Amino acid sequence: MDETENRNIDVDPLHTRLLYIGLVLNLLVPVFLLSLGAFLKSRGVGGDMGTGLNMFFWVLIAITLSEIPVIYLVRKTTLSARKVYLESHPQAAAGQLLLQWGILVFSVSLSPAVYGLIYYLMGGTLERFVLFIAFTLLCFMLFKPKLEELHSFVEKRYNTDQNAKRV
Repeated sequence: MDETENRNIDVDPLHTRLLYIGLVLNLLVPVFLLSLGAFLKSRGVGGDMGTGLNMFFWVLIAITLSEIPVIYLVRKTTLSARKVYLESHPQAAAGQLLLQWGILVFSVSLSPAVYGLIYYLMGGTLERFVLFIAFTLLCFMLFKPKLEELHSFVEKRYNTDQNAKRV
C-alpha cells in the first residue's frame, strides 16, 4: 500500500461492517440456535437429567460469567498483537486484520448461546436457554469494537508506514 491508501482508509464503513458481523454472530446465530433447539425438542430430541440438571445449569452460568474477563483479555491482547504484526509486516492490510480481530471476539462471545443450547437439549427450560442468549447479547454490547479504537489502529498503521519510509 502506498501512503495515500493508508491515509485514506475510511474507518466508518469498516466499523459498520464489524458491527454487522457482530450482529449476525451474536444475534441471528443465537436466534437460529433457539429455533433449532425448539425444533429438536418438539421432535423428541433431548433428555432429562433430573436433579443433576440444576447443578449443571449453575456450572454453565459460572463458566459463562468467567468467560467475560476472558473475552476482555482476548479482545485486548489480540488487538495489541495485530498492532505488533502491522509493525513487522508493513504490507499487511489493516482492514483485514481488524475484521479477523472482530470475528474472533464475536465468536468467543457466542459461546454462552451454545452452552444454552446444550443445556436446553439436556432437558433444561426455555427461559434458562434465553438467559444464556441474553449473556451472548451482553457480551456483544460490552465488547463490540469502538470507533476510537479503530481510528487509533489505522493511525498506528499509518505511523508505522511513515517510519518505514524514513528508514
